[in-house]
Amino acid sequence: LELGVSELRRFLSESLPEYMIPARFVWLDSLPLTPNGKVDRRALPAPRQESDGRAEEAAAPLSPLEEAVAAIWSEVLGVERVGPSDNFFQLGGHSLMAARVLSRVSESLRVELPLRSLFDTFNLAEFAGLVEDALLTLVENLSDDEARRRLGQ
Repeated sequence: LELGVSELRRFLSESLPEYMIPARFVWLDSLPLTPNGKVDRRALPAPRQESDGRAEEAAAPLSPLEEAVAAIWSEVLGVERVGPSDNFFQLGGHSLMAARVLSRVSESLRVELPLRSLFDTFNLAEFAGLVEDALLTLVENLSDDEARRRLGQ
């Protein structure tokens, strides 16, 4: 039985939350062992990005807001390109990186989101939608004077 990365991810998603599914997999015929029969961690190969079709699927972000969020994800995750259907955790993200993303979103877009927001969304487009909703709520709640002041008028 041979599983591809996408099939393995699908199988794991049936019993694990999305953020607990590993970002990278290493296929081994057997585990390297020490003379004592324990796993020889030093002999394990370093994980590398598996080709799971993501590069072919990745499309350019659709909106300027998605582009801004994609740039933040790209910088924090250290990946060259992020598309609307890309999953933060499948790209190698974890809780500390999620905190960094939210901090950068706060700095650059002036919107505060809870840490849980990255765990509740499954891809860039959904997360950008949360950012957009938060921005719209912020703008709707501004007084006319506050709006003029923020716009520099």
